[in-house]
Amino acid sequence: MKKVLIVDDAADSRLILKSMLKNYDIEVSEAHDGVEGWQKIIAEQPDLILLDLHMPNKDGFSILEDLDEEWMDIPVVIVSGDSNDETVSACEYYGAKAFLKKPIILEEFKDAIKVLPIK
Repeated sequence: MKKVLIVDDAADSRLILKSMLKNYDIEVSEAHDGVEGWQKIIAEQPDLILLDLHMPNKDGFSILEDLDEEWMDIPVVIVSGDSNDETVSACEYYGAKAFLKKPIILEEFKDAIKVLPIK
């Protein structure tokens, strides 16, 4: 079974993402900040990461950089309210496969998930 990790400091965002994933045959885990997220990435080796950018303790940019530095080829979809051009470019530079702006539009979410290794 494929594993998806949701890393977001907002409980309501995690709940929405989890509900959007309920029809997929996957195991979902959650992290409430970047530190917990990085620990779960190392321990669980998820098949996909849904990642917020602005979080306490360790932000999503740091996680993207760490994934790049550690040569961890885990697909990442950014889910953030910060969608300015510089932010999107930085995320693409560090290998994010897709960028979804909050609030999430279901069809855009489905499109982002299609290109990643979950069914």
